[in-house]
Amino acid sequence: MNKPAHFSVDPRVATILGENYSSSERALRELIDNAWDAEARSVRITLPAPMTPDSIIIQDDGNGMKEQELRQEYLNIASPRISRKGDRTPNLNRLVKGRRGVGKFSGLILADEMEVVTRAHGTQTRVTISKTVLMAAGKDIELVPLPVEVDPCEKAQHGTTVILKNLNPRLNFPQADKLREILAYDYGRESGVEIFINGDRVHRHEIQGTKFTKDYTLPDGKTATVKWTVSEKPVAARNAGIVLRAGEKAIGKPHHWGLEHEEQLTDRLRNRVVGEVRIESETIELTAAGGDVIESDKNFEYLSQAIKEDIRASLSEVHTGEVNLAKARWTQLMKRRLEAVPEHRRAIAEDRLEKLISRSYQEGEKEERITILINLVLDALETDEYWTVCKEVEAAEKSDVFIFAQALDKFGLADLAFIGQQAERRRTYLDSLDKLATDTVTTESQMHTALQHSLWIFGNEYSLMSSNRQLRSIVQDFTEKNYKGTDATDRPDLLLAANVEGRHLLVEFKRPSITVGRDAESQAIKYADTLSGQLGISLDILILGGLVDQKLQSDYSGKRTEFLSYRAVIANARTQLEWLLRQLNEKP
Repeated sequence: MNKPAHFSVDPRVATILGENYSSSERALRELIDNAWDAEARSVRITLPAPMTPDSIIIQDDGNGMKEQELRQEYLNIASPRISRKGDRTPNLNRLVKGRRGVGKFSGLILADEMEVVTRAHGTQTRVTISKTVLMAAGKDIELVPLPVEVDPCEKAQHGTTVILKNLNPRLNFPQADKLREILAYDYGRESGVEIFINGDRVHRHEIQGTKFTKDYTLPDGKTATVKWTVSEKPVAARNAGIVLRAGEKAIGKPHHWGLEHEEQLTDRLRNRVVGEVRIESETIELTAAGGDVIESDKNFEYLSQAIKEDIRASLSEVHTGEVNLAKARWTQLMKRRLEAVPEHRRAIAEDRLEKLISRSYQEGEKEERITILINLVLDALETDEYWTVCKEVEAAEKSDVFIFAQALDKFGLADLAFIGQQAERRRTYLDSLDKLATDTVTTESQMHTALQHSLWIFGNEYSLMSSNRQLRSIVQDFTEKNYKGTDATDRPDLLLAANVEGRHLLVEFKRPSITVGRDAESQAIKYADTLSGQLGISLDILILGGLVDQKLQSDYSGKRTEFLSYRAVIANARTQLEWLLRQLNEKP
C-alpha cells in the first residue's frame, strides 16, 4: 500500500516561499541546479511550443532519491542541503548550488502541477505536488497529503525526472534562447555535465550578441573550430574569454588569447567576448596532469596568434557598427542644436561629440547615459557666451575708446556669468565626491581618479596645478621599480603635480576608511626624498585620508607636509563656492 507523504516545514518557510523569480527561464534554472547537486552528468530539458498544452520536462541522470530520502529530505521545505550534507557533493566534489532548500518550488511558479519521478537502488518513487491544493491549505501545507507511488525498477537505473503540467497561462513560456544564455553562464564551461534544450547542447558561447565561427588549419594539418560571441553587453569577468576544449575536456581557464595585453581595449570591451575552441584530443601538448597547455606547442602558438587577430577584428566590426548606429540616432539632435553654434566651432563640436560617443560605447555606457552626456556638452556650447563677447572685443578694438570700454565691460559680465556657471557645476561635483568619500569600499585609486584633474578643491594655491605626462611617467617608474613582486600590493597611489612657477606637490591618497598618522607621514617623506632627487627640487607633501590624527596635525603644522581628510577638503571647498555664489548674486 502506498502511504501518502507530507511536507515538513521549517520556521522560515513563510518568508522564503514569498520570494519569486524574475523570469520563467530563471525559475527553470533552479531545477537544473538541483540536478547539478545530484551529480547529474547529463540534463535534458524539453520545452513545449508556445500556447500548447504540452508539459515542460527536465530529466537528469543524477543519483536519484530513495523513498526515504524523498520523504525526509526533498519534502523538507527550506531545509538547505548544505546544512545536512555539507557544501560539496560526495562523489564528484561539486560545489553545491542549492542554498535554501526551496528550489523545488520554482516548478510551481510555472505550472499548476509538478510530478517528480526519481530512481535509485532499484526503486522508482513518484510524487505529485499540486499548487492549487497547496494554496487552498494556506499556512497548513504540512497537513496536505501528497500522493506517492513506489515501484521496483532496474538497479542500474538512476536519476530524476520533473514534469511540469498545466503551465501558467499568465506567464510567457520559457524561451529556449534565453534559457540557453542563462545556463551558459553557469554550466557552459563545465566539463563534467552536458545540458540539452530540445535536443541541442548548451555551449558556453551561447549568449545574446553577434556570433562568429571559423575553422583553422593547424601546422600538423588538423583542424580547430572556434565559435565566439561578441555579447550585447559585458559579461562578468569570470565568464568572459574563450575556453580551449580538447575532445570533451576543458583545458585550463577561459582567457583572452593575448588581447589582455592590448592597451587600446578596455576591460569592458574585452569582456564582451565569450566562446570556445574545439580541437581533437592529442592535438595540443598538455602538461603531465592534463590541466593546462604547454605554451611552446607549435599548434597552440599558431592558434593563439590567429585567434587574437580575428577576435580583435570582430570587436572592431561590432563596435564600429554599434557606434555608427548610435551616431545616426543622435545626428538629428546634434545638427538641430549645433545650428546656433558658429560654423568655425561647429566642426570642433561635432568631432568632440563623435569621440564622446565612440569612447562611451567602448566603455559600455548605457545609451541613456550617453544621451545625458551629449546634452550636457550641447548645453555648455549654447550657454557659453565667451565666443560672442570675444568677437565684440576684437571688433571694438578698432573703434573708438568708448566702444572699446563698453565691449570690455560686457566681457567682464560674461566672465562673471561663466564663473557662476562653473561654481554651480563644481557644487554638483562636490556633492558626488562627498558620496564617494563616505563609501567604505572606496579605494585610493578611485579617489585619485576623481581628484586628479580637480586640484582646485584643495584651495586657490593648488588651482593652477596639474600633472603632465612627464610627471606621471616619473611616478609610474618610481612605483614599478620599488613595488613589484610580493610588494606590489603595497604600491602607493601618488599624484605629482606642478604649477606655472615650478612649485611641485606630491599627493598621497589613502582609503577614505583610513586615518592618516605618523606612518603615513614617514612613508610620504621617503617617497618625496626619492622623487625630489630625480627632479632636482624640493617637494611639498599632501597626505589625504578619511580622518587625520589630531595630535599629528598640530605637531607638524607649518612643515612642508600637510595632512587633510577628504571630508574637510570637501567642506572647505564647498564653503568657498557658497561664498562666491553669494557674491555673484549680490553684484550690482
